[in-house]
Amino acid sequence: MSDRRTLGSTCEVEVVKCGVCDASGWVEIARSPDFEYQTADNEYTFVECTTCGNVYLNPRPVLAELPRIYPSNYYAYHYETAINPIALRAKDLLDRVKVKQWLSHAANKSPRCLDVGCGNGRYLDMLATFGTSASELYGVELDAGPIEKLNAKGYKGFVGRIEDVDSQLPLGTFDLILLLQVLEHVSDPQVVMHSLSKLLAPGGVLIIETPSTDSVDAALFKHRHWGGYHTPRHWNLFNERSLRRLAADNQMRVKSIRYLPSHAFWIFSLHHWVLDGLKMPRLAKLFDPLQNVPLLCIFTGFDIVRAAFGFRTSNIQVVVRRSA
Repeated sequence: MSDRRTLGSTCEVEVVKCGVCDASGWVEIARSPDFEYQTADNEYTFVECTTCGNVYLNPRPVLAELPRIYPSNYYAYHYETAINPIALRAKDLLDRVKVKQWLSHAANKSPRCLDVGCGNGRYLDMLATFGTSASELYGVELDAGPIEKLNAKGYKGFVGRIEDVDSQLPLGTFDLILLLQVLEHVSDPQVVMHSLSKLLAPGGVLIIETPSTDSVDAALFKHRHWGGYHTPRHWNLFNERSLRRLAADNQMRVKSIRYLPSHAFWIFSLHHWVLDGLKMPRLAKLFDPLQNVPLLCIFTGFDIVRAAFGFRTSNIQVVVRRSA
């Protein structure tokens, strides 16, 4: 990395290479500010790698700026209270279905599982209710608070980035690893995938869920307002091609690919367009994917129907297996 500089009086940024293939060639595709939290005055640039098609933020905030771009009111830190209770209940029901699907990929009935970016451990709790022993459930999170609570439940929690704590985990033993809406946030996807490959048991499965740039909403709002940019917190954005490359580069192969509903990106895209394009801030407040239940229902249903007919949404699930 090089060419570090500060824009305005706010967020310090640095120029980076592609996080998938390490190439330097790119074309600019979008410019956008932090529409959601207004953490800095910067207008950020997203570029597309001319070698592998990875979309990435360049230049992007330096690591020291992470506390700024993930402010104390960031929704993930207040998950249970940030989301409408009705929507939260519906998500829990849908997530229980997903957990059963994840377990169907594991060879063992009580698999050793790792959730990278586990938050408050809600998925670990669900895995426990389906019969996985607490002693076989591991979680990694940057915040020490949730990890203390998980350890008190009998889980095995670790504080830090996965690439920094992987040596503390039992290498080559995990039957199932979850990487849910995390890969797009990391500084070096190749390093993360290498760590996960080392942790997987032979034949073990990695479940990745991440935004996809091969979608209708990404195309419609591509140049500025797409909610999937989550500017400046999403640093790398993938598609099938780049995800397959990441897997192959780290001795893993793609077992299956599915497209999941992505109501939040539709609603955030409309919010950004109304706020910035139409200059109507009061109307934009109605487009809240955490609280507006009617819009949640509309766009969730829309994406479910589209996915059923083979169309791509902006939320991709990739099931990756380590070679036996």
